[in-house]
Amino acid sequence: MDTTTLTTYDQQAATFAAAQRGKTPEALQRLILAYFRPGAPTADIGCGSGRDTAWLVANGFPAVGYDGSTGMLSEAQRAFPALTFQHATLPDLATIPPGQYQNVLCSAVIMHLPAASIPSAIANLARIMAPAGRLLLTYRASAAEGAREADGRLYSPITSAELAAYCKTTGLQVQHQASSADGGRPGVVWHVLVAGL
Repeated sequence: MDTTTLTTYDQQAATFAAAQRGKTPEALQRLILAYFRPGAPTADIGCGSGRDTAWLVANGFPAVGYDGSTGMLSEAQRAFPALTFQHATLPDLATIPPGQYQNVLCSAVIMHLPAASIPSAIANLARIMAPAGRLLLTYRASAAEGAREADGRLYSPITSAELAAYCKTTGLQVQHQASSADGGRPGVVWHVLVAGL
């Protein structure tokens, strides 16, 4: 994970957590219900505030939330003390053994990696998946002119075709891809990809 991005999340964790918990990602939730296997072990990689981890658990997907930011993990644990949150950082996810999860969510995280690290991140997301597992990725480009936004967070540019190619290289079969405008920020486009082993 990009060091400056992690520092930004650590230093502004309360602000980011409040903003995230103030939104309901209905489109993401519909995709989870359509593609994830209920009752199966689920990982929320880059769990941030814990919002999505909590929703997963409440809707029948037993989930563990992972994040590389200790500040965000603290916010998640404070808000959802009954849930499990652990430290793990892309691209390596070194603390997660292989084949653990049937469902893997990685929402709004992959773009915070340096571009050269994205292929290994996809490979490690595939590594932690169980046979016939599903991966759901969401990401966006920077809202600024360059790759870094004003708060210092990195948004590495990546096309849907590039991400699909990385998935195929690691043995993942792309099952769904789509793009949609962000409801609150003009010019910001979100991309989603679902792939399975």
